[in-house]
Amino acid sequence: MPPHWMGPTARPASLADLAATYGRRLGDCIAFPGLVNSHDHLAFNCYPPTGNPPYDDFLGWSQDVQADRALVTRIEAIPAPLRVQVGLLKNLLWGVTAVADHGGDAVEGPIRVLAPFQDLHSPELASPWRWMAGLGPAVLHLAEGVTADSRRRALAFLKENLFRRAVAGVHGVSLEGEDFQRLAALVWCPASNLFLFGRTADAAAALRHTQLLFGTDATISAPGTLWDHLRLARGRVADAELFASLTFRATRFWRHPAPDDLVIARRTADDPWDAFFALTPADILLVVRAGQPVLVDDTLGAPPGYGRLTVGGQAKHVRLNVAEMLAALRPQLDTAALLSRFGCGEASVA
Repeated sequence: MPPHWMGPTARPASLADLAATYGRRLGDCIAFPGLVNSHDHLAFNCYPPTGNPPYDDFLGWSQDVQADRALVTRIEAIPAPLRVQVGLLKNLLWGVTAVADHGGDAVEGPIRVLAPFQDLHSPELASPWRWMAGLGPAVLHLAEGVTADSRRRALAFLKENLFRRAVAGVHGVSLEGEDFQRLAALVWCPASNLFLFGRTADAAAALRHTQLLFGTDATISAPGTLWDHLRLARGRVADAELFASLTFRATRFWRHPAPDDLVIARRTADDPWDAFFALTPADILLVVRAGQPVLVDDTLGAPPGYGRLTVGGQAKHVRLNVAEMLAALRPQLDTAALLSRFGCGEASVA
C-alpha cells in the first residue's frame, strides 16, 4: 500500500519513486511535506529548560538564566557552530526540513536554515529606529509575557513601523483580537509560552486577523519534542490550520518553495489527523530534503557515511557526523541527557 499523502496538493512524483525503492519495508505509513519550524534559536539547544517559571514576561526569565553563571559558562564554552549543528540535529530528528533561526545566519546542513527577514529581536531590546534600517520584512519577539505592559510595549513598537513593513511576530502571548491585524503572521510557540508563563497566545483569535505559523523555540525554554508541542496545541485551532502552519503556509510565507521536501512516518491510527498528531520521533521513517534522504530509519537501510542514533528504541541514520559531534560535546555536556530531550537514546557509531 502506498503512503497516505497528507499534503494539500497532489502527491509528488518523488513519493511514488520512494515507495517503489523501499516497498514493503515502509509498512503502513503516512507522508507529508517536510515540516517548517518557524522559530528556533539553533545555538540554544544545548541548554535544558532553564529558569524558575512562571514569569510575567521574558525579562525576568532572562535575568534568571544569566544568573546561572555555571550553566551559561559551560554551554557558551562550546563553539557556536557546533551548537548550531546540535540545533539542526534536533530539528532533523523531528521531521523538520527548514527552520527559521532567529538572529542566525544561513548555514550548510542537512536541513535548510531560513534567515530571509531582518531580526529586530524585541521592543524591549531594540530601538524603534531599527525600523528605518530596511524596507523588507522583519521578525521580532513580541508581547512575550502575560502583562498589560507587555502588550503595551508591543503595540507601541509596532506603531513606529512607519513604512508598514511586513512583520512576523513571535509569541504574541498578551496580544488581543484586532492587535493581530498589525502582523503579517503570528509565529506561535505554545510549549515555550506555557513553560515560561503558564499561558500562550490566542491562536484562534490570531487566525481571524492574520496567518498562523508554528515554532518550537529552543530547548532552553521549551521542553518536549515538536510532536509533544503539537499535542499541546491540538484543539486550540482546527487540525487543518495547525498542519498548514507547519507546511504549505509556512513555505509560502518564508519564500521557501520545497516541492521535493517530504517526510514518511509510521501510521499508528486509522484517522489521518489522529495518525499525524500521534507521531513521535521514533515513528519518523524517512526525511527527504531537496530530493535526497537526510534521515533514514534502520529498517530501510543504512546509507554509508551517515551518523547513527537510537530514537525511542529505533535506530536512525542521519546525514551528520554524530560520533564527532558527541565527542566534541562530552567535555561540557551530558550527551545522553541532551539527546533524551530530542526524543533519543544515546548515539552510537554506524
